Amino acid sequence: MNEQNRFKEAMNEIPVPSKELDAILADAFQQEKKQRKFPFKRMVKYTAAVGILSIGLISSVYVSPAFANFVTQIPIIGQAFDYFISQEGYYQAYEEISTDIGLVEESNGIEIIIEQAFYDGSTVTLSYVLRAEEDLGSFPTFENMPTNISNAGYDGKYVNGVGYVCMMTVSMRDNPQDKVNIEWSPQAIHSGEKVMKGDWHFEFSLNKLEGKQIVINEQVNKEGVSIELIDAIKTDVNLTINYLQDIDPAVHERWRYVEAELSAIDNLGNKYEVPYNGGSDTKGGDSSEDITWNATIHGLDSEATSITFYPFAHVSNSQSDNKRIDFEAITIELN
Repeated sequence: MNEQNRFKEAMNEIPVPSKELDAILADAFQQEKKQRKFPFKRMVKYTAAVGILSIGLISSVYVSPAFANFVTQIPIIGQAFDYFISQEGYYQAYEEISTDIGLVEESNGIEIIIEQAFYDGSTVTLSYVLRAEEDLGSFPTFENMPTNISNAGYDGKYVNGVGYVCMMTVSMRDNPQDKVNIEWSPQAIHSGEKVMKGDWHFEFSLNKLEGKQIVINEQVNKEGVSIELIDAIKTDVNLTINYLQDIDPAVHERWRYVEAELSAIDNLGNKYEVPYNGGSDTKGGDSSEDITWNATIHGLDSEATSITFYPFAHVSNSQSDNKRIDFEAITIELN
């Protein structure tokens, strides 16, 4: 008897009435997932597991208790997006166009789950859940970010019964492709003074969403600070923009830190925050504060035909010694 037939025979050893199976499955996808201890690192492809489940349900109404128990261990993809959708409605559109990744790795009692992701041609956005057997504080951070990227940032919150639900944005500006390969080995998680090392490793690929690249190359200057909007990528769900700040060395002698930001209003009157995803040193820059930023407008109105950016910068030495510089507006066409 081959391996496949032995598996089928084992699966069908003990019949389970279809009503009882329905109850088992309903419980599996509603109850809170219990904490588990694993003696070894593991990686599971959720989508593959769900696919196996679907085939099993189609081929037979008899399922062994062992298989029913396996079903209860399948985590539900989308818990992180569900949280963010509850906070901001535009994440509903993100969830609809995202790819189910469904990778989980557990090491030393800490589980990292990458749920869903999408790539707009400039930035990868992914949702993940972090679970642990111990308190990791208000918001744990990672020692390493994904490789071969320009910069990355992440945000999230602890949700009872789920874990830390988070959204990460990874800029691919320096290496844009139609398909990106993401590799990530966090190596350690930091929580205050505590460092928890582990052996987590993720690899997955994403195809680029359809979108329009908009070349901008518009610059504004004031008080020795220059802000240049380089380009943007518009998709059906967002607008990702790359811009840089260039600082006169004389400004850096007076101020230790400079941080350029944007706000925006479209031609329909909608106002947008433009949170940056992260920044990196500008190649060939004259100052350590010459930085190239990547930022995203979420929930862009699909009817908008143009958008006006309002650049501003904060220069500071401390919380009490700082000021804001506002620049002339820059308008770009979206169509």
